[in-house]
Amino acid sequence: MPLTMTAIATPAGGKTTTSSMATTTMRFEKRASMASVSSSSQVGASKAVSVRGSVRCGAQRARGVMPVMAVSTTRQSTMTAVTTMRRSTTTTAREAIVARAGGGAVEINPNDPPEEEVFDMTQDGQKRRWGMVIALFVAFVLCNLDKVNMSVAIVPMAQELGWTTTQKGLVASAFFWGYSFTQIPGGWLASKYGGKVVLFWGVMLWSFGTLIAPMCAALGMPALLASRFLVGLGEGVAPSAATGVLAKGVPPSQRSKAVTTAFGGLDVGSLLGLLIAPPIIFRLGGWPAVFYLFGALGFIWGAWWLMKFMNDSSTDMKEEAVVGGKKALSIPWGAFIRNKQFWALTVAHFTWNYFSYGLLAWLPSFLADAMNVTLSKSSFLSILPYLSTVVVTALIAPLAGELESKKVLTRTQIRKYSQTICFGGGAVMLTAIGMIVNSTPAAAVTNQTIAAVVGLLSVTFGMAAFIRTGLFCGHQDLSPKYASIMLGVTNTAAAIASTLSTFFTGYFLSKTGGNWAYSLFFPIAVLQIVSVFVFLVWKSDPVDFDKAKTA
Repeated sequence: MPLTMTAIATPAGGKTTTSSMATTTMRFEKRASMASVSSSSQVGASKAVSVRGSVRCGAQRARGVMPVMAVSTTRQSTMTAVTTMRRSTTTTAREAIVARAGGGAVEINPNDPPEEEVFDMTQDGQKRRWGMVIALFVAFVLCNLDKVNMSVAIVPMAQELGWTTTQKGLVASAFFWGYSFTQIPGGWLASKYGGKVVLFWGVMLWSFGTLIAPMCAALGMPALLASRFLVGLGEGVAPSAATGVLAKGVPPSQRSKAVTTAFGGLDVGSLLGLLIAPPIIFRLGGWPAVFYLFGALGFIWGAWWLMKFMNDSSTDMKEEAVVGGKKALSIPWGAFIRNKQFWALTVAHFTWNYFSYGLLAWLPSFLADAMNVTLSKSSFLSILPYLSTVVVTALIAPLAGELESKKVLTRTQIRKYSQTICFGGGAVMLTAIGMIVNSTPAAAVTNQTIAAVVGLLSVTFGMAAFIRTGLFCGHQDLSPKYASIMLGVTNTAAAIASTLSTFFTGYFLSKTGGNWAYSLFFPIAVLQIVSVFVFLVWKSDPVDFDKAKTA
């Protein structure tokens, strides 16, 4: 990359005048960043050199004198100067810059050593690293398998055990009690003990809770609720633990691809669970088989993770290469609370989970009860909306990047328009579904009615994919430094919304005589409209929460 060198003379009086300027262009093959090197000479005292731009010394000046030639400089001397200055910053204050990458802001430290000095970039190292990413992908597949299994199994369970709609809502919401409880603690545990260990025990806990569900159901409602609570506790630590594993084990140049791959397991898990759960129930011994099989898969994954990755430090960054050491992180909670954009994210995340988990938990039951669709067909039809999400997600990610890179839209506009399409368009579609349901008694439902409802649901979930370029980029836009802790906070509010959605849908069904429009679709539409207006305050400008904390 080009390097510009400028000599500036500073008189003793304090005013800066330019005495000479020399510009030379060179190409650096190892560093993909722009560096600007300037040399200042102090008249009557001493001389010092400072390197500014992507490599910047904050608190300590470089030792010695490096004269800058007014006419030219050699490649060797320049590279030596940059290398010397980079090394001299290991004990100095370091500043972070924000780079636009992957549709969101990413914190990059310009003084960090090259990736090959921090990570194992050999072919064997890459193979182990991506094997670990695939293992994370499988963990998230299992995560949503054990979440979706109850959505499907609850239909025959309710018939066999004689549950009311309120009891069905209670069972569906029990998972989120535990899930809400471990959002922020999960991040703390991952920081203290390491993401690999925390993820292992999280999977073990939720797999155990899944495995014992049939036995607990036989013991009674309290025992079943406790088992689902355990599943929620285990799954609650998974996002923070996996984020810690990826942050420590994947170099920045590969991080976007790795994060997309790993967390993509959630969507695959939802689709797979809705697809295979009904055949398992019908052919392998009834609804208990779903819990036995999915629970056992978790323990198989645990054995794989334990033997291959959990204790393999070769997939981690080399700690001795990390400059500055670890520091206790002081969270600026007050600055978060006073920030309007933070509250916009919180409201949007709350609404997203009320929508997504409410429909995830109740969609098979809605199709079976209101549309007279059999269990196997209802699960198959439930797949179509989620398939729509996967397809649209693959399209909008590059589209958003293209619009921003070509300056067609600003980053703030992309976030706002994404949220408007996601929630505004979704509210229109859900209202239309509610009106169809209210005007069509179950006995009068035809194939055309089912096609219309499923079609509108597919459009709704397709527009919901815009959440990926809206809400889920917002935390990094505001503050790369505190993005993970902010996500933990907003996801806690979202987990509470999931609990409320799954429980109150069942409660409203019991109070309205089984009216799905007023119990499920209209409440979500109202929340979405409110969220659209709240998000109008959004700005993607980075916020210095540390400075705001002391203000």
